[in-house]
Amino acid sequence: MNKDISSELFALVKEARSIALTTHKDSDGDGMVACYALQQILAASGHDSTIVSDGEDLDRYAFLNRKPTVEIFREDMSFELVIVLDCNSYDRIGQRRALTDKARKVVVLDHHVIEHNPIPADLQVVDYAFPSVGALLWRCLAESIQKLNPDWRKYVADCVYVSILNDSNNFSNANTNATMFEISAELAREGIKAHELHMAYLQNHSAKEMLYVGRSLSTIRLQDDGKFLFLHSDKALAEELGVDPSAYMSVTRWVQGVSGLSAIAYFREDEPGLWKVSLRSLVFDVQEVAARHGGGGHRKASGLTLQGSLQEVQAIILRELKQANPIS
Repeated sequence: MNKDISSELFALVKEARSIALTTHKDSDGDGMVACYALQQILAASGHDSTIVSDGEDLDRYAFLNRKPTVEIFREDMSFELVIVLDCNSYDRIGQRRALTDKARKVVVLDHHVIEHNPIPADLQVVDYAFPSVGALLWRCLAESIQKLNPDWRKYVADCVYVSILNDSNNFSNANTNATMFEISAELAREGIKAHELHMAYLQNHSAKEMLYVGRSLSTIRLQDDGKFLFLHSDKALAEELGVDPSAYMSVTRWVQGVSGLSAIAYFREDEPGLWKVSLRSLVFDVQEVAARHGGGGHRKASGLTLQGSLQEVQAIILRELKQANPIS
């Protein structure tokens, strides 16, 4: 779908006295940075909005050089219009479901397979053909973006390129296709400096982050005769190093080049006994696995959260991967 939805979206925006933008739990450089871009597009038309976060560290995006309006979710928050980006399921927005439940109108903009417990929306655009939700914004709001002044349009282009870097893992994932390169070429014509954005987003690692990654890599274990690679980071490691792992790139990025694997599973303990699990596979549909446990994502890259000991949650994932359906 390359339909321009500017008129439909702005019809809803003009009716709303308050607007919230939000994305999935454990936000990333696609969902959150797409919120940055959309906030700028709305502001250019005279419409204020608030990005509602879970309180995650957003300093990793400071290089984008424009301070967005962001508030941490509170139970008493209420907005007439809520726009959810990079997510189409209640299971993946967590406590921020309260925002959509209270809203008079809801918009969902996403590029993931429609998941379990979908969010009802007055305007829903879910198109799997796009490599990132930022790319979806670039094409589906083209009319509004082209009306921006050059400086604001360049900022939106920077955000969209970061969203592509995030969801393609620097053009190395299986979603790297002609559309991705076509949109990237359009962004280059808007003046983005691709090498600078790459360095700022993908190669701006602190020594502590690299130590955290290195210690996590040392936990690598092969399962099921070498078909599956498991690794983990427990909460004790984050506390020992004094780091916030949610502010870092996923450790899975550092093992996706291992040959001969059918799947990768990374387990990160965010609270005692609460594990965020990241799944990657070119062979099995890991989105189905994640969805069965309230998570979601793409067929080849998905995430979920499980409660229990490391041994318990790894046993669950091992069983799931052994029974997973191949990607058709």
